Amino acid sequence: MKIKILGCDGGSLPGFSSVSFLINDHLVLDAGSITTKLNMKEQLKIKHVLITHSHLDHIKDLCYLADNAFLSGRSSAIEIISSETILTDIEKHLFNGIIWPDMSQIPSTKNPTLKFRSIKGEIQLGDLKVKAIPVAHSHAALGYVLWDKKSAIIVSGDTGPTTEFWEIANQTSNLKAIFLEVSFPSSLEDIAYKSRHLTPATVLKEIRKLHTPHIPIYLYHLKPLYAKKIQSEVQAFKHKQLKFLKASKIFQFK
Repeated sequence: MKIKILGCDGGSLPGFSSVSFLINDHLVLDAGSITTKLNMKEQLKIKHVLITHSHLDHIKDLCYLADNAFLSGRSSAIEIISSETILTDIEKHLFNGIIWPDMSQIPSTKNPTLKFRSIKGEIQLGDLKVKAIPVAHSHAALGYVLWDKKSAIIVSGDTGPTTEFWEIANQTSNLKAIFLEVSFPSSLEDIAYKSRHLTPATVLKEIRKLHTPHIPIYLYHLKPLYAKKIQSEVQAFKHKQLKFLKASKIFQFK
């Protein structure tokens, strides 16, 4: 499994990019940095986009991806995949003909630029299997397990303290990496709790739920204004499993 980190930050400032992971060149998880990081040739390879939740920083590049696909004359639709609730949010509040054109009707209903597909249980997307996991963030927010014949990864999406995510991680064979959000420093525990995000302190509590201590845990979604403080706190733990994700990093899991 090949994963290229297009963006992994929890906010917008120069030098920071919203979350998007390109997987095996044809699938993207979250749409924060697709069109700002991929050229037209790379964008045309995308067949599926998994969305963790409907907050703007995770869906904004769907608009420009659809625009580029339509203007390029692409013949096949791009599938946007998430829970039915999240897809309804996106269709009702983004591709509604007001904020952005309804790209499920353009150029026609029979030949749309985008198709929306709800995920239930496990689904096959090309060479990858995908399973959605409910997490504790906005309504219907999801994490995902993705695996092929040799390796698996699990991505939290935005979340506060959760249980099922770790239960699934403990049950997943050939798990190579966990991608876990952390958004605020521990001094802002109250804000993190109210907005359903993690801090270094709650990350430390969460990873105790994992039964396999050798699996690397890559932290992402740091708020840019607090990134250095969060990094300093985590580094003080001297916990070998915890690492920070960086944009442009490429993983090859075998």
